[in-house]
Amino acid sequence: MIHVMASSVIPAPVSSVWRLIRDFGALGRWLPGVKSCAIEGHEHGDRVGAIRRVEMGDVGLIREQLLALSDVEHTVTFSIVESALPIRNYRSTISLLPITKSDHTFIQWRGQFEAPADHAASMEARMPTHIYQPAFDKIAAILASEATSS
Repeated sequence: MIHVMASSVIPAPVSSVWRLIRDFGALGRWLPGVKSCAIEGHEHGDRVGAIRRVEMGDVGLIREQLLALSDVEHTVTFSIVESALPIRNYRSTISLLPITKSDHTFIQWRGQFEAPADHAASMEARMPTHIYQPAFDKIAAILASEATSS
């Protein structure tokens, strides 16, 4: 099993960051490279068991299932159920913690998956630097833009 992780500080309160993260169907708003994202069927984006269809510009369709969502702990956990990526058994958790001194948010994204030996190193390097960190940067930019326009 390969374990990956990225973390960052977002200069916004947990409540603001959580507003973006908790809607499982709104991934396209804050993850770069998403062409489209929608919840399948008539499910809500905060219902455990919901499946989202994510069309990525570089890897095509990914289907992910919401496994857990906690408004108390500010965590969301999901798995990939279908993907063209050379990985399997992917499970991921995004967690938020308040930085009380500055009213900022510590965000951490952890993932684990299996990959064939010829893809393991590239996928291990790709997840934190090309997926997780750009998402953190976009979330920070969205919230900074909202703060300046209000």
